[in-house]
Amino acid sequence: MNELANNLNQLMHIGDGFFEDFGEPFFTMDSSNNMKSDVIKTDDGYQVTVDIPGVDKDDIDLSYDQDVLSIKAKRDSTLDQKDEQDNVIASERSYGEYVRNYRLPDVSADKISAKAEDGVLTIDLPKAEKKETGHKIEIG
Repeated sequence: MNELANNLNQLMHIGDGFFEDFGEPFFTMDSSNNMKSDVIKTDDGYQVTVDIPGVDKDDIDLSYDQDVLSIKAKRDSTLDQKDEQDNVIASERSYGEYVRNYRLPDVSADKISAKAEDGVLTIDLPKAEKKETGHKIEIG
């Protein structure tokens, strides 16, 4: 699929350059570009930091279920460059709903904390207390 998208994007750039001013290629497959993140494993758990510029904290939905942290963020379209007739001259900022999932095992779900500040979402996921998962039984 990526090869097909690359071939179509190359076709867009052949010829008189008509398509070159559209910014991003038409067939971009990687939606993770809209929520760049860092995941750090610490002695106490994990810390996930995600860039979310232009997203209000009320438009972010966080959940942790079956060892998976899910982040959903929605950015509304804001068109602020217009001409006299209210027509858009250029719009390069992305908008829509974005989703990222991270598999982070052994987390104490009820102790997860998050904050959004200056376009950055920081999530702290403390490790759960170790549970005994097996027991050797001696035969007498």
